[in-house]
Amino acid sequence: MLCRHLRSLLLLFVLTMSVMGLSAQSRLLYIGMSALVPGSGELALGKTNRGLALLSSEILAGYGFLKTGSDMDLQKDSYMNYAHHYAGVPLGMPDRHYQVVQNYVSSDEFNDFQDMQARNYFFIYLNDEQAYHDYMAANTYSGDESWEWQSEMHFRNYREIRRKHQKLSINHNLALGILLLNRAISMVDTALITRDMTVYAAPMGLDGMTINYQMRF
Repeated sequence: MLCRHLRSLLLLFVLTMSVMGLSAQSRLLYIGMSALVPGSGELALGKTNRGLALLSSEILAGYGFLKTGSDMDLQKDSYMNYAHHYAGVPLGMPDRHYQVVQNYVSSDEFNDFQDMQARNYFFIYLNDEQAYHDYMAANTYSGDESWEWQSEMHFRNYREIRRKHQKLSINHNLALGILLLNRAISMVDTALITRDMTVYAAPMGLDGMTINYQMRF
């Protein structure tokens, strides 16, 4: 009889340890679900309203992210082609170049501004003519990089296209931020929910045992 009780207690201990490990793995599984698809962990745990709210936010933010990304590509092609046709800007230039083209009517105007700044700094403060020439060579545009807008109207139109692209970029980053925030919120929420999960085993009779699962909502 004593051996039978000892065997039951040993079995109880082993099963309890195993179930505790399974509970920890299940908790990580729910948190992982929330990291992949916000709201899915809550739905799996029976928190329907919270799960649907996060899932809806994820769908809307995901759509916004994809839509703004697509629109950004279209706007980028638009301003690059516009600058090429009406200001002589070569296609495929770096974004910094298109930003400067947005701020100055011509490369000569930009170069004159750079020259004024460089003379004041390198000649008056540093008295270094070579540094002046090095700076001008690295920070001015000439040859194929030069541009000049055909008219003030074309210049204004280009700036408007660029501003639309920049607004799309802000909205695109905002949508990405919401996607990341949704995952953080859902993971923390799922972790708090599963913190209240309890799994335990209890003996039943001489050779039996019951395993109970409890979750507080």
